[in-house]
Amino acid sequence: MANQADINTQFYANFVADAEFAAYEVSVSRQLAKLFQVPMNAGKVVQVPIWGQGSAQRITDESAASARDTTSSQALITLEEHVYYSRVTDMLKDSAYGDVMAQLAEVSGRAIGESLDTMAFSRFSSFNSDIGSTTTELTTELIMKAAATLRAQKVAGPLFAVCHPNAAYYMKKTLTQTIPYSGATGIAALSPVGGQVQVSGIIGSIGGVTVIESPLVAAVTTGGATAYRCGVFAPTALGIAERGGLRLDSLYLPQNRATDMNVVAVAGAAVLQATHGVAITAEGTL
Repeated sequence: MANQADINTQFYANFVADAEFAAYEVSVSRQLAKLFQVPMNAGKVVQVPIWGQGSAQRITDESAASARDTTSSQALITLEEHVYYSRVTDMLKDSAYGDVMAQLAEVSGRAIGESLDTMAFSRFSSFNSDIGSTTTELTTELIMKAAATLRAQKVAGPLFAVCHPNAAYYMKKTLTQTIPYSGATGIAALSPVGGQVQVSGIIGSIGGVTVIESPLVAAVTTGGATAYRCGVFAPTALGIAERGGLRLDSLYLPQNRATDMNVVAVAGAAVLQATHGVAITAEGTL
């Protein structure tokens, strides 16, 4: 029978802590979405109420206010298991120079964190609009157009753009080009953002939108060309539900002289408000 980590904490407490730390450090999506903690035995589908927008009355003649109808909808987040299973032989563990279990904890945690991001970023396809195409190069104009679309929907708060590095390359290329001014003989100076890209490789912020690169953005393959579905959104667009932290199950197999290690995270992601995000499908072939 499997040994549960919460029973044998004296053996595996550090493993779980290290794996969880690695998962939460690696995961980008958990920092950009609304996070919901789900208690045990509460079902595998989480229902999140979404309130509609209302408008206030302006009264100038001291008359009574009229009751407003409020509308609400729901977003459903289905929990999934994110699993990293490995088998560590006694020979490997006892022969390795480093701490095999500590290294395995980091590898397991990073894999779980990347699985969470892959799940969350795949939801960009559920946003209300996509202002790109498989042949569209990602530009600052598209980022600002997406931001304007969201602001027009009364979306407040910070905005984020998550894009694949291959798609971001085209925007970086444009930002770091030096083009002569019309009628001038000199070379135009780079913009502050272009200079930052040339020095650090980081775009930073475009029109108030924080740009983040992730190789876990979903690919869109059409006619042999590869594109990526990037997303510009507010934290209210995406929801991530988690049932507790990471769990470790272990089982020693005497016949194999090995220990099975199974790390599990239970989490799901869904779009909460489709109008609070804009997808940008962009060219990704280098």
